Amino acid sequence: MATRRFISKEVSILPSTYIGQYGELWIGDDDTTLRVGNNTTPGGIVVSGGGGQVGQTTVCSPGSNTVIFTASMSTIMTLKVTAQAVGYETGVTDFTDVHSAEIVAVKNLRTGLGEASVYGVTYTSVNPLVTFDAQVTGNMLEVTAQPTSMVNNVTVNSVGIEIGS
Repeated sequence: MATRRFISKEVSILPSTYIGQYGELWIGDDDTTLRVGNNTTPGGIVVSGGGGQVGQTTVCSPGSNTVIFTASMSTIMTLKVTAQAVGYETGVTDFTDVHSAEIVAVKNLRTGLGEASVYGVTYTSVNPLVTFDAQVTGNMLEVTAQPTSMVNNVTVNSVGIEIGS
């Protein structure tokens, strides 16, 4: 096991096109994305988590799955997403409810499908506001949400951590 120290030096290449050495970390002056090199990938591998990835807000309509989080590249095999849904339960209009959960999604390389585990489910309504799942579209892993109400939209805020291969 080795300890690495980080030395800052300026290079005249865009952070998104720079090919870093294995284990090298970099960030651009006008970019808050932390990247790690692997000797081959232009722009490196995006390191997210700990709030590193900007949260997303998505309005989900009843009756269909809506993508609330998409992996940043096709080599991402695992997503851990914290989601917060805000909306009305069917038949309730006096105040909004909150539904929060953690979702771990993986890309199944055997089937090409997304698999999800949802845990830490907590909500203020009588019944859950949404159901969460995973899918793969165009080789990109995605987390989806579907309102349980057949009449009310739900707004889902999400932030996630990505792990690639």
